[in-house]
Formats: sequence, structure tokens, C-alpha cells
Amino acid sequence: MNTVVLFFIQIIDMAVLIGCVMSVTRAIPGGIEEKRWKKAAAWIIYGALALFLPMLGNDLLTILVLAVWNVLTGYLLYFHSKMGMVCQIMYHAFLMLAQYMALMIAADIFSILQVELQTYILMLETLRCILLIGMTLILRYVIRKGFQDAPHLKIKGMVIVPMFSAILIFMYLIAGDVFFVRYGYYWCLVFGLLLIVMNLYCLYFWYDVAKNKELRHTVELMEQQRELTLQYYKEMEKNYDKSRTIIHDIRNHLNAIEQKYKIEDREYIDDVHTMLNSMGMKFYTENRMLNIILNDKLKGIPQDRVDCNLGGIGLEFIADIDITTIFANLLENAVEAGRGHDDFRLKIRGEEIQDFTIVKISNPLYVPYQEGKSAKSGHEGIGLQNVKKAVEKYQGEMQIQTDGQMFSVTLLFARSS
Repeated sequence: MNTVVLFFIQIIDMAVLIGCVMSVTRAIPGGIEEKRWKKAAAWIIYGALALFLPMLGNDLLTILVLAVWNVLTGYLLYFHSKMGMVCQIMYHAFLMLAQYMALMIAADIFSILQVELQTYILMLETLRCILLIGMTLILRYVIRKGFQDAPHLKIKGMVIVPMFSAILIFMYLIAGDVFFVRYGYYWCLVFGLLLIVMNLYCLYFWYDVAKNKELRHTVELMEQQRELTLQYYKEMEKNYDKSRTIIHDIRNHLNAIEQKYKIEDREYIDDVHTMLNSMGMKFYTENRMLNIILNDKLKGIPQDRVDCNLGGIGLEFIADIDITTIFANLLENAVEAGRGHDDFRLKIRGEEIQDFTIVKISNPLYVPYQEGKSAKSGHEGIGLQNVKKAVEKYQGEMQIQTDGQMFSVTLLFARSS
């Protein structure tokens, strides 16, 4: 009977261990779709390792092997995330801590109540399962609440803390008899809790450092993109100027030929003039940079689908680099939204009311709008955020309106700015 009970307890303990580790691994966002039999085989091997490694009598080796196997399983079958790997390593340090804390509490109860060995083992396994489940729920909550991978994370530095914690616990168990006798087991529990807090704080610290580094990298890339975009439109302006000169000369030559040879086919001549007009730059606004951007972004849209009336608004107080950031992003989003839709219409309005300059861009909404997210695959949705930052540099405001059918962005500037 005793053997059957102990075997049953061991089975439950193994099931709880595998279930908790699997739960944490699956909670980490991934995107890898592997066949189920591969995942099942990986967890069966993990269970076998957890069952037979303790027989060697080396707890540190057991935890290290289990942690390495779990990290490999997660990375190959569930996710490619540095942050996820750190969470797995830290979780296995928590496993060792749960074992240690359960052992201390059970030993303390055993010394007070003088229970039988079978009861002691049952109590030890129950405490370990409770602590393990508790730590699992806490870590799952942290992962689901605020987990984001950090590509710039230096994983070598992060794994030092959980590995050091596991080694420290192991050494403490070996050489801690004198400490237990002198101070009791309660201080050991305090020590365990402090290790948990230290690991969580270090995880947060390293994660925060990595996110700050990633943010700086993103800002640098955005600044480079803005400068390249401005340079692109300046080069386009030069090309337009050259084209305008060439077209002007061609038109003069065409008029001279028409007068000299008395060409009577007016339809042919008109077609040539129309072609030359299409090669030139249309006039939308007095702001040269905005005019270039409008010509570039609207060149692929039929004229009957664009209603642009900027009403002679003055935007001379906005730097060229910010003009490109604001209007290149807004127009690109609008044009991209209408790609492939025959009923697409783009409306651009600008007017000056008292001391304010107002620009409004409206287009049909084909995909539900989600703030901070892009409808374009592979994009982060930071275009509108960049627009907002550029507008706010001039004490302006950006307002987004959507009624489910139309999407509108309104820019408001005080002329005194």
C-alpha cells in the first residue's frame, strides 16, 4: 500500500511539473507552428529527464539539464524569442527554489508534529506542487500582461542572475545545517522570497534597458528615413525643373513646326500638347515641397477620384523635413487604403479660418481602424505617430475621425506658430 501511494504521489508530482513548465512555455508569444507529435515527443523526453535525473543525487545538474532541454524545446518548437529564453531559465531557478522552500516548510512541520515518513513525503510533495503552481500563475500573468520580445536584449548578461540563484540555493542546501540550527527555517523562507524578488527585479531592469536601446535605435532609423525622404523630394524637384525646361523647349519647337509646315491635323497636335501637359507638374498649392509630394503620391490615381482644394493656405512656417513627414505619411496611407478599390475617392481640403490653418484628408475606410496598428502587413503603424509628433512641434493638433465608412485626419495649426 505504501509503495502504491508513493508511486501515485510521484505520478501526480510529475504531471504537475510537466503541466506547469508546458503552461509557461506556451504562454510566451511565438508564432512557430510545428507538428504536434514533435511537441509531444519533446515533453515526453522532458518528463523522462525529470524522472530519472534525480536518481543521480545531484539537484543542480538536474535543474541545469531540464532548463537546457526546456529552452531548446521552446526555441525550436514554440518561439524565437530571447526574452522567452530568459523567462524559461528564470522559471527553472524558481523550480529549484520551490523545491527548497517546500523542503524547509515540511521539515519544520515534521520537527514540530513528529508525523510519519509517509505523511512527511505527502506533505512535501503537496507543498512543492502548491508553490510550483503559484509561481507558474505569477509568471504566466507577467508574461501575458506585458511580454514583448526585445531584439537588442543581451541574453548572456540576463541568464547570470537565475543561474547564480540556482547555484546559491544548491550550496545553501549543502552547507546550511549550521544556519538552520541557529536561526531556524523561517529565515530560509525569507531568503527564498528575496531571491524571487531579486530575479524579477533583474528581469525588469534588463528588459527596460533593452527596450530603451531598441527605442533609441528606432528613433535613429526614423530620423534617417525622414532625411532620405526629404532628399528624395528635393531630387524630384530638380528633375521636375529640368523636365519643365525641356517641355517648354519642345512646345516652342512644336509651335514653330506647326506654323512653318501648316499642319492641319489639329487632333494630333492637341494630343501632343496633352501628352506634354501630363509630363509636367500639376499645381496644387503654393508650398513647393507639398506640391511635389502631392504630384508624387497622386500620380497613379485618376483625376476624377481626387478632389484637392487647398485654397491658398500658407504652410511656410513648417520646415521641409516636417512637410514630408506629415503629408507623405498621410497621403501614402490614404493611397494605400484605396489600392484595388474602384469606388475609392480622396478628398483634400485646406482653409484658413481666422488665425488657424486647417488641412483635412478623407478617404473611404475598407479595413476597421485600430489606433497604433497598421492595416498594412509587416508595418508597425507608427506613421500616424510620426505625423502627430511633427504636427505638435508647431503647437498644432491632429484629430482622427472615423464613422466606419470614412477615415479623416484633420490638422490644425495656429498661424502665429
